Amino acid sequence: MRQRRDAFSSTERVEREVERLAAAQHGVISRRQAVGGGATRAFIERRVASGRWLTLFPRVYRMAGAPRSWRQQVMAACLACGDAAAASHRCAGALVALPGLEKGTAEISVPRRRHIERRGIVVHRVAELARADVTRIDGIPSTTVTRTLIDLAGILARDDLEEVLDDALRRRITSVSRLRSRIDALSRRGRPGIGVIDALVRARAGVGAVPESVLETRLTQLLRKAGLPRPVAQYPVRDGGRVIARVDLGYPERRLAIEADGYRWHSSRVSWDRDIERRNRLTASGWRVVHVTWSDVEDRPGEVVERVRRALTL
Repeated sequence: MRQRRDAFSSTERVEREVERLAAAQHGVISRRQAVGGGATRAFIERRVASGRWLTLFPRVYRMAGAPRSWRQQVMAACLACGDAAAASHRCAGALVALPGLEKGTAEISVPRRRHIERRGIVVHRVAELARADVTRIDGIPSTTVTRTLIDLAGILARDDLEEVLDDALRRRITSVSRLRSRIDALSRRGRPGIGVIDALVRARAGVGAVPESVLETRLTQLLRKAGLPRPVAQYPVRDGGRVIARVDLGYPERRLAIEADGYRWHSSRVSWDRDIERRNRLTASGWRVVHVTWSDVEDRPGEVVERVRRALTL
């Protein structure tokens, strides 16, 4: 009787430990982790057979009561790929909500020496994943934002890369100095896209600010491609040493401000009144203002370029 009680007590302890591990990993656990928590082969097989554990990948299980989610799938994919695996590329970008990166198929980086293929997972075999390049995001092993941007340089178009770069810098989840450091360390390996990300980062070195929105980044790209001078992002307009306004994009030598008006522009009467007051201060200081919206950039890019070109010649 006592042996039975002890066995039951032991099973309860293992159950609690396994549940604790799974709870910290979006409801999933690997066979190796379960064994490390005290589970036996019979313990695992009984739970799989009864439907209490559901197999997501070979040797990776979801607790039946755990709600499904994209992050759970990414966590399970990391466990399926073994030690030193980490979410990367578009998947790592989506984990930190970089613009334009959807929560799609799990992309996982593993050391190049390992040959892993898993249905439903995009596996990237990389030369190395240094400790400096790996972190945890919501409990999920992932490349850092800095490493993610360098990886994305090899698969994204330049304009899309510029958008995610500016977003990361704007949110201060990376920095120019960190990017330069890792680019220097990784460029010796001849990585795809390293020249593109290096040029974009160098262009932002010493710059006081980056565009405050994806719309501002796209507008800057549009003007640059049209051969117009690159405007200064978030330029502070001063009057007598006092900052009277900060314009989205500016050409200080022409006293020309370009305001990128996104979806939330004038979302209330208070913001409308504030904008009118700000515009009056700019006008009184001799500045002209050109307003550009999302639909202008998306549907009428040629008109936007000509509007700015004419304003620069006045």
